Amino acid sequence: MTITVLLPLGLLAVGVVVGPWLGIIADRAVERLPPKPTHRCTSCRRALGPSTLRPVLGWFDRCTGCGLHKGVRYPMIDLATGMVFAMLGLRFGMGWMLLPYLGLAAVLIVLSAIDVETHLLPNIIVWPAFFASLFLILVISGQRDYAEGIYSALLGAAVFTGFIGAAHVVNEQGMGRGDVKLSMTLGLFLGWLQPDLIDTTRLVLATIIVALVGGGVTGLVYNLAKSRGRAEIPFGPALAAATLAAVLVSGSVLDTVSL
Repeated sequence: MTITVLLPLGLLAVGVVVGPWLGIIADRAVERLPPKPTHRCTSCRRALGPSTLRPVLGWFDRCTGCGLHKGVRYPMIDLATGMVFAMLGLRFGMGWMLLPYLGLAAVLIVLSAIDVETHLLPNIIVWPAFFASLFLILVISGQRDYAEGIYSALLGAAVFTGFIGAAHVVNEQGMGRGDVKLSMTLGLFLGWLQPDLIDTTRLVLATIIVALVGGGVTGLVYNLAKSRGRAEIPFGPALAAATLAAVLVSGSVLDTVSL
């Protein structure tokens, strides 16, 4: 019982500490700038110094150049990282799948932050994430004698990429190539959860439906609130959120979704 309580709390603290570093990656990846231990003001782009990396206290810093708050992106990333890490701790406990899915969460938080601001999912993150994920799944599955997990992970990637790729062909403006490439990694991790190939397909399809509905509703609400007609809404965050939700409640999804 003590471990069950302490692990999520510990991961919450770890996530809040890791969050500022994810914020640096989100800020600099699109421009392909090398990482530096400092945040930049989201208004004037001035480097703010290492003190801005302080968890919680750094959220209130103001830019020494323009005098404005450094931006809400950074505390949002910190909070999201802490919350997702804690929920993954509840999901996996001290199991051997915990660390890989913490890594997935970190990547998805960074990509979501970038996509919201720039409508881009940069290759400099997407491709290394995919190949690192594939390598980890192969190595860990081999060590754990979990060959079924390899097959289901590959099937998950194929199904997820197939559906998102088809959506991209039908509507390139609504579904970008970055979403298609990201879906390869998402499918790997969804499939890895389910050694049964039918369960893998069910989980992936349910995730895609949730992402489509969630992204559509978000876009509708945003356009109504802003009175902007048909503004382009990034779909990467919807894919990321739906995938993380499916990972957290995969058992419940499979109990309610049938083919």
